[in-house]
Amino acid sequence: MRVPVVLTALLAIAAVPANAQIQPAVEVQAKRPLPAGKYAVDLASDSALGRDIRRLVMEKLAARGHQIGFSGGHVMKLQVDQTRHFAGGSSADGVLALPRGQIGQAGPRGEDRPLPDRRVSDLEPRASVSVEMLRLTLTLRTAGSGEATWVAFAACPVREGRALAAGRSMVDAIFANPNRTRRGEVDCPA
Repeated sequence: MRVPVVLTALLAIAAVPANAQIQPAVEVQAKRPLPAGKYAVDLASDSALGRDIRRLVMEKLAARGHQIGFSGGHVMKLQVDQTRHFAGGSSADGVLALPRGQIGQAGPRGEDRPLPDRRVSDLEPRASVSVEMLRLTLTLRTAGSGEATWVAFAACPVREGRALAAGRSMVDAIFANPNRTRRGEVDCPA
């Protein structure tokens, strides 16, 4: 019953507009405490950031006294999502402007598009900070039934180059008390 709550939270965060303030969050749904035994952490999709965060999760599990390995035992699924928000803006006339340093494409027949009778500064995007959203979801299912017995979710807004530091803060927040169902905030790096 609690898994739909986590899925609803995931969908609600995904539906937040790009210009809205992104709030750091952590949620753990523990039907049962993490069982003793050997753990493998499986990535939903392979990426360099995902492998680094998987290493952090395995270190936390090992620090809690669990064996780590890829054969036998419990499999914890890790999903790492990093969403980039559009860094452009609108010009003074309400025309969508490209992010700084990006140029437009030629027309459909290869000819150049005519330049507008405006100053270039009118077409530049307004000052905006490129913020990314990093989301982690950890899921532990029982071996026989496939029922999710433990789910953890964390989200952090991150600036360019700070994704691993944010991932470390989220993993720390999840494993601060992983056997208790709770909600809270993550201390995301600036």
